Amino acid sequence: MDTSLLRCFLTVSDTQSFSAAAARLNVTQSTVSHQIARLEEHLGKQLFERTTRNCRITADGRDLIPYAARVLQSVDEMEQNFKPLLISGTVVIGVPDDYYLFDPITEALRGFMTDKPGVAVEMKAGLAANHVRDLRDRNLDLALVREVGENSDDVLRSERIVWIAGHNWVPPSDGVFQLAAVDGGCAYRKAAMAALDEQGLPWKCKFSCTSLEGVLSVVRAGLAISVVTVGDANKGVRIIDDQTILPSLPMTTLSIKYSDKDPSLATKALARTMANALARI
Repeated sequence: MDTSLLRCFLTVSDTQSFSAAAARLNVTQSTVSHQIARLEEHLGKQLFERTTRNCRITADGRDLIPYAARVLQSVDEMEQNFKPLLISGTVVIGVPDDYYLFDPITEALRGFMTDKPGVAVEMKAGLAANHVRDLRDRNLDLALVREVGENSDDVLRSERIVWIAGHNWVPPSDGVFQLAAVDGGCAYRKAAMAALDEQGLPWKCKFSCTSLEGVLSVVRAGLAISVVTVGDANKGVRIIDDQTILPSLPMTTLSIKYSDKDPSLATKALARTMANALARI
């Protein structure tokens, strides 16, 4: 069987539209119709009910989805293992601005680029909110996305986020906590504010920085407290775990997200490399 028929089938089942599937696969709509017809003829089953406006998957089509997905995954893995030099293209990945992850991530990238010289990799570090936006706009192919309080099947890693302060910090005499945070849609910043509000603790965020290093500098100077993953709470700061002073915080997760429902071989190969690297931390 031509596996491109299965790839076309999964794309139509996901988009529920022959025209949308054609646009995603960069082929004509007639090509999509022809491939689906070939697959239906091969299997002897009707996979979609067509109307003038859209298409609806049949019961047989729904049954085929997990089989088709497993076949394509096996083919992709086989090609990645047996034809690594033939994998090519450019992959743009977004990674979190967590310093303790940079070494394992960049070491994994070095190994990936050595094994697959035909793939050019571009890396962008930043906030999860920006990565999600760039995935939606297709400015990234994949991203390691930080989420607070989320728990889905694709989670690669779960970690604590913790309050940090300078070694000489003491709770404010006026009861108003001064916060430092990364500017923009930082999930840690939102979690800190929500936790303080829930406990009725007053706060002010007087220090906004464009990077985690700026936040850590403010905290080390004793000017404010902040929230980071436990892995980044070791650069001249201390963790405040006393819940009589500061409220508990939710867990954070790290998962891989794609811009496309059908990522390229190079993109999936890089995702597997990143997942393996994170599993070893």
